[in-house]
Amino acid sequence: MEVRLSQVLNRELKARNESVNSLAKACGVPTSTLHNCTQGVLPTAKNLHLIKRLADHLSLSVTTLLFNVKDDKPGNSILFSSQFVDGDMRYRLTIEKESKD
Repeated sequence: MEVRLSQVLNRELKARNESVNSLAKACGVPTSTLHNCTQGVLPTAKNLHLIKRLADHLSLSVTTLLFNVKDDKPGNSILFSSQFVDGDMRYRLTIEKESKD
């Protein structure tokens, strides 16, 4: 799946006639983080917890906010996986939905 956070966020801002600044203030997510997200910059690992806060504020599932798909598949599933190399280190980022059970 492709991350579509910027498209979903921009759509929601337009539909709600809301600015990045007012949304940031309302949900407690830094303005710079939201602005970056609207420009297609994915949140850093230290900011990933803010995605849940933003999704809750917008009354969206994390899956819908990140990928613009309905979150109707039960159980575990890998939603996104990416790898990158930084110097001698290799990193893998995986977003996996897990059931609550």
